[in-house]
Amino acid sequence: MEWNQRYAVDEYIYGTEPNAFLAEHAEKLSGPVLSLAEGEGRNAVFLAALGLHVHGVDGSEVGLAKAQALARSRGLKIQTEVADLAVFEPEANFSGGALC
Repeated sequence: MEWNQRYAVDEYIYGTEPNAFLAEHAEKLSGPVLSLAEGEGRNAVFLAALGLHVHGVDGSEVGLAKAQALARSRGLKIQTEVADLAVFEPEANFSGGALC
């Protein structure tokens, strides 16, 4: 599947609300959070709204551009990085948690 093509539509294909499991357990996260396979940003933006620093990583630059747009539309900031998740190695310490 080519994720750039899939995300290249106006709507958010997974919606803009966070994953239900994440929403239920987000209070357990603290500090910087690494979100792998972030896609269009629904989880990263949710966590940023809780005051967490979020670093979202995905292989799709189109998905991450939509993630940044979603964050901006809500007055939030997230950090994003386009990377091949098969070989990605984080350069920072994400002591708050990691999602994938």
